[in-house]
Amino acid sequence: MKKNIIQFISVLFLFSIFFLTDCFSKPDKMKYSETADLILKNGIVITIDKKMKIAESVAIKDNKIIFCGSNIRALRYNGDKTKILDMTGKTIIPGLHDAHLHFKSGAESINKSLSLRFLNMEQIQKKIKEAIDSSPPHAVIRAFRFNQAYFKNKKWPTKHDLDKISPENPVIISRVDGHTLWVNSKVLSICDITKNTKDPYGGEIQRFKDGTPTGILKENAKDLVKDIKGPKMVLPESQKSPIESAIAYANQLGLTSVTTSGDLNLIKKLNNLRKKGKLYLRFNVWLPIEKTKQYLKKEIKFNDGNDFVKVSFLKIYSDGTIGSSTAAMFEPYIHNPDSRGILIHPINKLNQFIENAHKNNWQVGIHAIGNRAVHLTLNAIEKAQKKYGIKNLRHRIEHSQFVRDSDLFRYKKLGVIPSMQPTHCTTDLLVVEDRIGKEYAKQGYRWNSFVKTGSMLAFGTDWPIEPLDPRRGLYSAIERKNIESGQNNEEWFPEEGISIIEAIKSYTLGSAYASFNEHRIGSIEKGKLADLTVFDGNLLEIAKSNQRKILSVPIYMTIVNGKIVYKK
Repeated sequence: MKKNIIQFISVLFLFSIFFLTDCFSKPDKMKYSETADLILKNGIVITIDKKMKIAESVAIKDNKIIFCGSNIRALRYNGDKTKILDMTGKTIIPGLHDAHLHFKSGAESINKSLSLRFLNMEQIQKKIKEAIDSSPPHAVIRAFRFNQAYFKNKKWPTKHDLDKISPENPVIISRVDGHTLWVNSKVLSICDITKNTKDPYGGEIQRFKDGTPTGILKENAKDLVKDIKGPKMVLPESQKSPIESAIAYANQLGLTSVTTSGDLNLIKKLNNLRKKGKLYLRFNVWLPIEKTKQYLKKEIKFNDGNDFVKVSFLKIYSDGTIGSSTAAMFEPYIHNPDSRGILIHPINKLNQFIENAHKNNWQVGIHAIGNRAVHLTLNAIEKAQKKYGIKNLRHRIEHSQFVRDSDLFRYKKLGVIPSMQPTHCTTDLLVVEDRIGKEYAKQGYRWNSFVKTGSMLAFGTDWPIEPLDPRRGLYSAIERKNIESGQNNEEWFPEEGISIIEAIKSYTLGSAYASFNEHRIGSIEKGKLADLTVFDGNLLEIAKSNQRKILSVPIYMTIVNGKIVYKK
């Protein structure tokens, strides 16, 4: 017995010596059998794992993370072919994942679109006139992203504002939110939209007092503008491959994954790029819910795909937007007391769409901005769960901009994800109180309330509705001010702002969780795919001292699947 105790103590002593030697030995004398392809050392590594720790180094082999921790231990993975990069205090986070955008139209907009973002009426008229003068006679002029918040009177424009510069050319301009068209008299005439044309369900033809159309068409009324034949306007030379160029652009902004609108054709194109080794961005592609039968017939399933291209949720619209005054609210709009917004589908049809998707094990992403649309959407999800079981489908409410207190807790209870775009807040704050008043504006953009009630936020941009740059989202989430002017006025309902760590989490792990990818990406942990975003600065210190600098801190490096796809 005494001999056994002595042997045990001896083994314990030897183990202790080995442990201490392992902890304090120099890196060049103690190596691990596994060697890394790439080591990033001397960084500020925000892991976004369960412990939410701050590390110094990350080691990568092939396409996976093999270590995250101290510099000393990371260097033990150094081998003859290991590349070591000194980050000199730069911030390393999990790869940024934009949870909601429209990649194809964003790609086309980089060079092709006639963007009117941030322009006033005179500037718009000048830009449209220049497009007319450089195009063939009677060419159809299409432009994008006007916002009446930048007009002097902030009122809706009319056909007459366009008729002054374009009596013969059809002019079609979409609002910044994509939910309203502004057209001239030529378009109304071609499409036979007159005083006698009835508003379609889920749409509105804005009218003068005598009933004639003003030239503003909201929601489903946009569909009244059919394809108009005529010469095409002259645009800048189109890109050889818009998708590839947009992927490179996304990488420059630190993005490693996106969840985007699309169709089966887009999925096919992306997989072709993947097979050619030209896909440097992970895609989760959502599909229109109206084609559910077609997908079921083709045996296409939710989450089908590979590490780079996956089928995501089914998308349906519940209402419009606050900027177009078509978000479905419980309260009437100040400027139009007879309106509480627009429901795109009858309630029974919305319920049916969601129930059918849930029954067939599809995640649903429902566009809902107004508090009434959010409430009705939660009701529909609850009904589907009661009928077919709760399941783990993580249904999403896209935008979730205005939510009543009584509905906040229902997100967590029903397992629903608030998929939100922080820059909508710092853009919309220009118009929200004019639409619904300050009291109801308190229900808007409730990131902190969602965090407190236990919901997992997923952040994105809604590109090209908003710029693709994720730094704008990080800034907007922590400092709710006018993002364009940088005015030093008070924050807009600052109690709903969140910390820089929570903002990063929502743009990484939250977005990964929303797309059922949290086991592969979203945090910096051993075994996960090596997707990383590196900022050329200390984000934690910047967020404490001068939040606005977040907008300009450079993206230093983007790593996707273990490869450096962008470096400053």
